[in-house]
Amino acid sequence: MVNKYTYTSSKSMSDVSDIIGEPLTAWKNQAGGQVFNVIFDSGVYTNTYWVERWHVPEPSSKDGTPHNAWKYLRPATADEIKQHGNPTDGSVNPTEDIPSPVLQSDEITEKTYQRPEINFKPDGSGGNLAYTATRVCRPMYNEYETDKSKPKLSAYITDWCQYDARLDGHDEKADDRGRGFDLSTINVIAYDKLIFSFLGICGDVGVKKDKINEVWQGWKDQGGNITEGHIVPLDPYGDLGTARNVGLPEESANTDIGPGTFLPYYQQKRASGLLGGLRELQKTARLAGHKLELAFSIGGWSMSGYFSVMAADVALRSVFVGSIVDFFERFPMFSCVDIDWEYPGSAGEVGNVISDKDGENYALLIKELRESLDRRFGREERKEISIACSGVKAKLATSNIAELVKNGLDNIYLMSYDYFGTGWAPYIGHHTNLYSPKDPDPLAETDLSAEVAINYLHQDLGIPLEKIHLGYANYGRAGKGANLETREYNKAGDALGTMEKGSPEFFDIVNNYLDTEHTLATGKSGFVLMTDTNADADFLFSEKEGHFISLDTPRTVKQKAEYVAKNKLGGIFSWSGDQDCGLLANAAREGMGYIAKSNDETIDMGPLYNPGKPYYLKSIGEMKKSSD
Repeated sequence: MVNKYTYTSSKSMSDVSDIIGEPLTAWKNQAGGQVFNVIFDSGVYTNTYWVERWHVPEPSSKDGTPHNAWKYLRPATADEIKQHGNPTDGSVNPTEDIPSPVLQSDEITEKTYQRPEINFKPDGSGGNLAYTATRVCRPMYNEYETDKSKPKLSAYITDWCQYDARLDGHDEKADDRGRGFDLSTINVIAYDKLIFSFLGICGDVGVKKDKINEVWQGWKDQGGNITEGHIVPLDPYGDLGTARNVGLPEESANTDIGPGTFLPYYQQKRASGLLGGLRELQKTARLAGHKLELAFSIGGWSMSGYFSVMAADVALRSVFVGSIVDFFERFPMFSCVDIDWEYPGSAGEVGNVISDKDGENYALLIKELRESLDRRFGREERKEISIACSGVKAKLATSNIAELVKNGLDNIYLMSYDYFGTGWAPYIGHHTNLYSPKDPDPLAETDLSAEVAINYLHQDLGIPLEKIHLGYANYGRAGKGANLETREYNKAGDALGTMEKGSPEFFDIVNNYLDTEHTLATGKSGFVLMTDTNADADFLFSEKEGHFISLDTPRTVKQKAEYVAKNKLGGIFSWSGDQDCGLLANAAREGMGYIAKSNDETIDMGPLYNPGKPYYLKSIGEMKKSSD
């Protein structure tokens, strides 16, 4: 499909000679690369960039930008207003046609919505959990020209994303309903790096201990002598056995795989499952002339409870490091190990072991891992080390990041999301905003931002910006009973979610709450897309039940990517790639300045970069000052 327009990053104005003699006219959602001179609200404006139909002239626009191309010139005269008109309504409505269909029908999801115990309604008046499968969206990935000089795009891929028992006719309980993400829907050149998530650690006593112990015992039953501290796959069948939704032919499935039989398949050549699917995705990318790097991640939110114990013990560190080397040897397609410890020296999941010496021990672990990897693989096959770290300054302060970098850390994936969550957060707020609002409360964990974390890492700790990768979220955080003026909400309320309360995923959001099909991003089903002019962040709001959803939109992802490019960060990444149909990945590419291939445009992203209805969401600091 070839669209009429190219992308924002590559759009250019017509020849400057077009400026001469351009007639004056009333503003009426003009769009294009030619020069327009328009009257709006008693002012005369001209566009200095390619203008989109949703760009609205504003008196404060002294210079046009790609985000709003209109530049204020002067007041309109009475004669000009009489001759051409003087529109004052800046509202922009979606078109009626659907130039780029994003959604498609999924009968299984619709049947789930209608089950009496689910009773999901898009306007939020029914049950709060939708259980929307990823099948409701078409793959919308665009292809972009390769440019090694630009920052990189990465994504975590979860090893549970492919499951959905509804495909086999089971829809009786919550565990039957899954994302059902098909790895083959990812365009092979969409990302520069995919991060397989997660591996566990033998000895963990957290919420996943039973699964870890089962695989640990199964490994030993197969003759493998592994001990406490060794990394293991959490789901042998999903990681190594299945062929469904991982881009592999059905006949390649290893159907007899389980915790007690997986070891012969725990290698690159014989693996099916998600690991085999990633292998084939990388091969196909290579044939397309694209270098797709692969990383594997250890830990995560629910499997970080053992890091403190392991890192404090020299013998356990040795086992842990040795098992990472072993995994690289089994799967040479991987070029990076990612450690997702949530969080060193700070609280994470309930029951996690925490020590004041976590940061110090973390540095020792990275040092020993770096030395071991260099001894085994050398410079030619050098393996990278990355970490996922909190986007909260207080948690960063206990992680000893500067020493980690000094000891050989290559990349930092800044988890700049989950700043808000239903139940635990005292007020509604943005969960993945780049910028802070005015007067954030310095003593509270509210109104945080990615920029604060980046400045702390770079300015306070001296971390090179090229090592930092900024995160965006392919899911929202929701609250019910929200009051925008006071920012209070019902903490115990049934907040909207996809598979879990308060966490609607992007496929679900696009299907039910956010319209991305009618050449304008806008709310639907009674939801209004709003832009907080205080923090320049987006959210969806429905007055009916006070449903509030903080989210990343194409606009805010592009904004983050522009920040990455401008400040020369290492790249941008998402949690998680299996929650996106390609719209947010496209926005990330375009924000970093990648140029779309003119013959491989699935969707023109430009019209989706509009802000929502403006609303000034007061910071908690502002509200406290006004009440004093």
